[in-house]
Amino acid sequence: MTKTEILDAINLLLVSKWPDRTVYVDVCPVDFNRPSFWLTVEKYDLTDGNRFLIRHDLQIRLTLYDELDEHYDASWYRLSQETDAVTELLIRGWMVGRRHLKPLLKVLPRDPDRAYVQINLSWMDNRPGLDTGASTPAADAYSVTVRGDIN
Repeated sequence: MTKTEILDAINLLLVSKWPDRTVYVDVCPVDFNRPSFWLTVEKYDLTDGNRFLIRHDLQIRLTLYDELDEHYDASWYRLSQETDAVTELLIRGWMVGRRHLKPLLKVLPRDPDRAYVQINLSWMDNRPGLDTGASTPAADAYSVTVRGDIN
């Protein structure tokens, strides 16, 4: 599983709920459309889980840009409701490949025209290039012996 696959999965969730909005991934242009979303990777750490596994810790920031009125003001109420809707959508978790990811979400302090949601994900993968050797073969047969008095 890669960072790009995770960003694509979040993008798909957002577009399925808000099909008329643009989701910018990684780069948000200066003249972006409103209302829209921006997904960016803030931090990605790889650490040892143990001898055989690597731990991935990914931190993504989702920025929600609100629509501006004729006075270039945003609605704090609408922005708050949309932030709640986004967190409800993402907290359920989602599938990326064959994995089900459960994020830790944190709603960050917002600006007058935008809100921020921090998405934290952690998972373990096999250590790349590690040869674990031949696997133990499955047993062909087994036997069970019971000893003792049964009354």
